[in-house]
Amino acid sequence: MFELLPRIGVVLPDGAGTLRFGMDEDATQATLARLGQVRGEDVPDVPWALTVACGDLELTAGPDAIARSGTQRTDPLLANVVLRRTRHTHRPHPRPPRAGHDTRPPVCWGPAAVPVVLDDIDLFGYPAIEVLEALGDDPNRGLRLRPVVPGGYAHEVAFRLRHLPRGGDRAGARTDSDEPVLADYEHMWTTERNSWQLERTGTGYLVVLKGDPPMDVLMCHDTLADQIIARMIAAGVEIVAG
Repeated sequence: MFELLPRIGVVLPDGAGTLRFGMDEDATQATLARLGQVRGEDVPDVPWALTVACGDLELTAGPDAIARSGTQRTDPLLANVVLRRTRHTHRPHPRPPRAGHDTRPPVCWGPAAVPVVLDDIDLFGYPAIEVLEALGDDPNRGLRLRPVVPGGYAHEVAFRLRHLPRGGDRAGARTDSDEPVLADYEHMWTTERNSWQLERTGTGYLVVLKGDPPMDVLMCHDTLADQIIARMIAAGVEIVAG
């Protein structure tokens, strides 16, 4: 079992220890090597990234950016971990596609063989919509689930170090005039559902407001965007090919 600890890191299975945010590349590699053979990844704009397989999952770890102090460059430190599924199953969509829709059968992931747990919730153990509902939209977790097909399980989880604002959790709490919450967007999958569509991309879905021309909607809050897209999918909002 992988256990995600916000602002700390990831407890690895089989007594392999804890992958801690703030480790350098050598320490990260030594820790991952307790799980299996580690390979390097060539990731754009990231100085290093390391991957190891465990059961039906792969874990990739690396920094967000190179830390600098004055004119001297310091070693980049671990700040980002991605867990992704390596095996999946297919089943046809129960409803025939309408004209103009993507006719490819969606991918529906069953539970992973190796649990990935946050706050006692198995992120790959239940359909993604249920996981997102159980987790809520706390941005301080540093968690992101990759958007899914209708009824599907998450196939990728990104977990990164999030620094709290000064004053701790209370300083980051929402007030009435603060950042938006999920309820602010409920019309997108309820009363105004037919005004929206989801455009399938290579990495997930893009929210589009129908019109002439249609308008793409960009959301800066990743966790909130995942919540919105999952609910739009569950409500049957139109999905089109990108």
